Amino acid sequence: MKLLDYIFLTRPMLIIPVWTIALLGARAAEWRSRGTNPFTLDRYPFVDFSQDDRQMLLMLAMSTLLAGGIFILNQIFDVESDRRNKKLFLIADGHVSLTEAWVLYILTTTVAIVGAFLINWQLGFLFVVGALVGLQYSFPFFKLREHPYKSFRNNMLGHGTLAFLFGWVLTQNFNIEGIIKSLPYVLAVGAVYLNTTLPDLEGDKAVGKKTYAMEWGLGRTLRISFWMTVAAVVFAILFADYAFALAAAISLPFFAAAWRHKSLTEATLATKVSILALSLFAAIYFPPYLAIVLLVVVASRIYYAARFSIKYPVLTGKGK
Repeated sequence: MKLLDYIFLTRPMLIIPVWTIALLGARAAEWRSRGTNPFTLDRYPFVDFSQDDRQMLLMLAMSTLLAGGIFILNQIFDVESDRRNKKLFLIADGHVSLTEAWVLYILTTTVAIVGAFLINWQLGFLFVVGALVGLQYSFPFFKLREHPYKSFRNNMLGHGTLAFLFGWVLTQNFNIEGIIKSLPYVLAVGAVYLNTTLPDLEGDKAVGKKTYAMEWGLGRTLRISFWMTVAAVVFAILFADYAFALAAAISLPFFAAAWRHKSLTEATLATKVSILALSLFAAIYFPPYLAIVLLVVVASRIYYAARFSIKYPVLTGKGK
C-alpha cells in the first residue's frame, strides 16, 4: 500500500490532460511536417499511425514524471488548504511524510528532465521551463497564491502551451508556430482551471489563498469559463484543428448549463466531459493511449475505494 501511496501522490488522473494535449501537439506537428493544407478538412485524417510509437511513449513517460513531481510539490505547500477542503489525503492526513514527498519530488523531476534531454535537447529545455513554472506556482517565495492572475497564467502556460510543445518538438523545432497553435489548448485549460477553483473556495479563504473564483464569485467565473471555451473552439477552427474544435464543442453545452444554473455540480461535470472528449480524440490519433487512460481510471477507482472508501474518479459532477 505504501508503494501505491507514492504512485498516487503524483495524482495520475490530473496527468491525463497533460498526456492528451502533448499527444495532440505531436499530431499537429506531424501534419505540419507533411505539409498538409491547414484549411482542407479531408487532408486531416483522424487516424494516423506514422508517428514513432517508442519515442511517443518515452515522451509520455517523462511527462508523467514531470507533472507528477509538480503535483507532489503543490501538495507539499497546499497541505493545510487540502486538509480544510477535505481532499488529497495522502500528505494532509499523514499517510506520506513531508520528507518522503520531497524525496519523490526531487527524484521524479530529475529523472524527467534528464530523460527529456535524452529524447532531444528542445524537449529537455521545455521540461526545465515546465519544472520552473511548477516550482514558481507552488513555492511560497513567489507568492502566487496572493495573485489570482499569476496562478491562472502559470496553469495555462504549464498545462496548455508547454504540454502542447512537448509533443510538437518531437517532429518540429520549437518555434512561434507551435506557440500560436497551442492557443486553443491554453484557453481550454484556463476554462477548466477556473472551474476547478470553485469547490475549494472556503478552504482557500481560510489559508489566505486567492483565486479568481474568490474574486469574481460563482456566476462571473462560470461565465468567463464558458466564453473561454467558445474562444477555444473558434481558434481551433481557424487553425484547422478540427479534432480539438469538435471535442471542445461537445463540452460547450455543459459549460453553458453550469453558467446558466450557477451550479458547482454542473461545472465539475463540464470539466470532466471536456477532458474525456479530448482524450478520446487523442486516442484516435494514438490508439495505445486508450489503454493507458483506462488503466489509470480503473486503478484509481480500485485504489481510492480500498484506501479511503471513496469513489474516485466518477463522471458525474458529484465526484471529487
